[in-house]
Amino acid sequence: MGRFADWFGGRSVTALVDRARQKLANGKLDEAARVVEAGLERYPTSSGLLDLRLSIRRARAHKTMRRLEQRIEMNGDPIAYEELIRLYQELELPDEARRMAETFVSEHPQRDAPHLILGEMLLECFLDDLQARHGHRAQEHLLQAANLNGLAVRPRLLLAEFYFCIDARKSLALMQESLERMAADTGSMEAAFAVMAEVADAKAEEKLDGLLERIEVDGRLRRDPGDWPLSNRHRSSSELDESAADKVVRKLIDKDAVDEVVLLRRDGSVATHASPLGVRGEVKPTDEAPEPSYDESAGTLLGSPISHKEPEDGFVDVVRTVSGKVLPQAREFDMGKLSRCTIRSRQGNVVVGKVGNVIVGVRGASAREPARMWERVAHALESVTGRSAS
Repeated sequence: MGRFADWFGGRSVTALVDRARQKLANGKLDEAARVVEAGLERYPTSSGLLDLRLSIRRARAHKTMRRLEQRIEMNGDPIAYEELIRLYQELELPDEARRMAETFVSEHPQRDAPHLILGEMLLECFLDDLQARHGHRAQEHLLQAANLNGLAVRPRLLLAEFYFCIDARKSLALMQESLERMAADTGSMEAAFAVMAEVADAKAEEKLDGLLERIEVDGRLRRDPGDWPLSNRHRSSSELDESAADKVVRKLIDKDAVDEVVLLRRDGSVATHASPLGVRGEVKPTDEAPEPSYDESAGTLLGSPISHKEPEDGFVDVVRTVSGKVLPQAREFDMGKLSRCTIRSRQGNVVVGKVGNVIVGVRGASAREPARMWERVAHALESVTGRSAS
């Protein structure tokens, strides 16, 4: 009973996160893990608790990672490469996994496995950020994996998914023909073959460069990856309940937790926008969005986050600028995936990040700690997106 009271003396997510962080900082991994797991029974979508669980898993996996690294350093063991990359992925370390996959390809270019691993990673990057260069490289490595292993179904399935999503009908027809020869009797392939038969066209005119460039410019795929029958992405996707989000952000404003909240859909339109003036819907995009300066050494944007237009429209423009220019630019320069951006100024602090399938911008007084402000808003929104914050 005493231990239970120790865990839940403070029942809020913040109290549980603080308690687990303290135990983790003191090197008490097992105790921190117990606090986190008990907290997740009450708050299963809490990003703070889920992040701590991940930190604990990473700490416990450190010895294993070091052992695999030593095997790679000694003799370039291909199995060690595969195990380490898989471990990085399980521990949600995508940049480390991709760097290791790049090294794996360079060290073992005649093996199909490294090309398949890197190709699948690049395909995931393309489906996430729609950068044409990621699409080109994904195709290149998946084709190489297929050519090196004439019996491998996996790279051909990934290529078929890629062609389906970008509407490369002629390439899809070629991949359908190859897969039908290899896996025609596999029951699990029936739905995929049906979709390919409906979409593929061996006589279609097709320029892959043009398809990928248009997708990058338009900011959307020709088909949703969740519509591919063998994809598991639709199972993990989350959609914002916009009517419920209105109530959540209104409550945050009423409690004076933040001064303003904006939720943007992927196309940049406003899903929800709350301020002391109320909650309103769509705000039309503007070409006059402010261009905040970026301090690379500090990792923050400097300058006023509010334009000289109406305050609400100005904040929407800032969130659009950060989500549409700053976050993608970090990927363009291979800085990794920038999950959140903090803007500091005399007028207040702004944090822009992603919760589920929406971009969230939060503005508060300069006295508020941006990380804490973001945590509070993210925890509240998780309940209406069904997904943790990034």
